[in-house]
Amino acid sequence: MNYIGMDIHKKNTYAVVKDELGNKLAEDEMASSKEALARFLAPFQPSESSIVIESTYITEYIYTLLEEMHYAITVANPHKLKAIAFAKVKNDKVDASMLADLLRANLIGKSYMPSLAIRQLREITRMRSMLVRHGTQIINALRAHLVRKGIKLPNRKLCKNAIVFLQKQCKGDIVVQNSLAVLQTVQRQLAKVDTQLHAHAKKSKDAKLLMTIPGIGPIRAMTLLAEIGDINRFPKAEPLCSHAGLVPTIRQSANTMHVGHCSAQANKQLKNVFVQAALTAKRMKRGNAIQTHYCNLVEKKGKQKAICAAARKMCCIVYAVLHKKEKFSFSYSSP
Repeated sequence: MNYIGMDIHKKNTYAVVKDELGNKLAEDEMASSKEALARFLAPFQPSESSIVIESTYITEYIYTLLEEMHYAITVANPHKLKAIAFAKVKNDKVDASMLADLLRANLIGKSYMPSLAIRQLREITRMRSMLVRHGTQIINALRAHLVRKGIKLPNRKLCKNAIVFLQKQCKGDIVVQNSLAVLQTVQRQLAKVDTQLHAHAKKSKDAKLLMTIPGIGPIRAMTLLAEIGDINRFPKAEPLCSHAGLVPTIRQSANTMHVGHCSAQANKQLKNVFVQAALTAKRMKRGNAIQTHYCNLVEKKGKQKAICAAARKMCCIVYAVLHKKEKFSFSYSSP
């Protein structure tokens, strides 16, 4: 078996190949392209080789290229590569060699790489999040501009009537007109993405199961599926809650234990969906399990901790639904 460590970058990649005994068979620096990687890997058959790359912003591109060549690929979690992070001598050559040795010794802390279908779905859902953020930024900037100009909107929200009002009253204001034009473009693109996600949700059995949970509709269901990926990679609900950043950090030494805030090292997209879904569920007119859980904690813990706890309960419910492949059954009741 050949063990290949690759230190990947945007333009160049340094690769080191070692055998089972740790003997160096080849090493070279090449362009991060399919042709250059194929030339270097030509002497090493996919059935006899295993490759490790570190998780970076360019990982998906390199992973896809190597996947098309049918190589076995391991994605290393950078937070678990202390041997590289604390090395006295650190460069591309040393990093690639260290990655190959760690792979050979089976000491790589792995990062999850979803399937191609999940990666494509994730691109759509994250594009939607970006469009929502851009739209919010434009609206906030426009509102601030209107305040400076002393212009009051006829409606509290920037609805169609408010937009028509601004188009008529602020014809000579370049900032207002340009902001409205950009906002309308963003909203049109957002509508197209929403149509795509709704179509995916109608075809997905898992999405239909998730939509039985209060607070989760087609968009949130598809976002959850994109960010969670394979639910079987989580042995139980607690690791999924931790992945979503809904579990407080714990530091313990002997008899001293400190419980802190929720971990910052989390999937922010996933956390945002759970929190937003919990907020929707707790505002529903008919009572549900999430709303009841929130109301039981809000007076004692405060709104922020209560909604975080409700989001964690939502996460546990999502895990159970996806793991058991069953609809969420509940009875409505007053909180």
